[in-house]
Amino acid sequence: MITLHLLRHAKSDWDGGEPDHDRPLAARGERAAAAMSMYCRQQGIAPDLILCSTARRTLDTLALVRNGLPDGVKIETTRDIYEVGASQVVARLKRIPAAVRVALVIGHNPGMEDTVRLLTGEAIGSKFPTGALATLESGSGWAALGPRCASLRRFVTPKDLV
Repeated sequence: MITLHLLRHAKSDWDGGEPDHDRPLAARGERAAAAMSMYCRQQGIAPDLILCSTARRTLDTLALVRNGLPDGVKIETTRDIYEVGASQVVARLKRIPAAVRVALVIGHNPGMEDTVRLLTGEAIGSKFPTGALATLESGSGWAALGPRCASLRRFVTPKDLV
């Protein structure tokens, strides 16, 4: 059994005029990421590996959420999941070592939402808002991930936590 946590970056700031890749979090995003950090701690979310997009807003989200995760988690930053679709996200997931049982991916939409839909065969609702976390489980290993191979176990948004 493997567990996959898909976290969409928290709300970013559009007002600074930075290129998309360099946008920081907005104040609302910082609050949401801090709430998600507390949620991760309370729920005992303990990934063996974190894959994080190289975009500043995902790195800023990781920095805040990291406080709610155990020490010593291996972190890989990768452009492979920056602004890509579900098939590219799954292709990157398939390269996770078999020894990893729990992974956390911090990325972007529509990639996060479409990955949930691809792996579970179901939609999560009306949308996958910034700062939201989906938890999937699969009896398949990483290399065998594909359509409808996982179950959606939990979906939480920052609004659910306030």
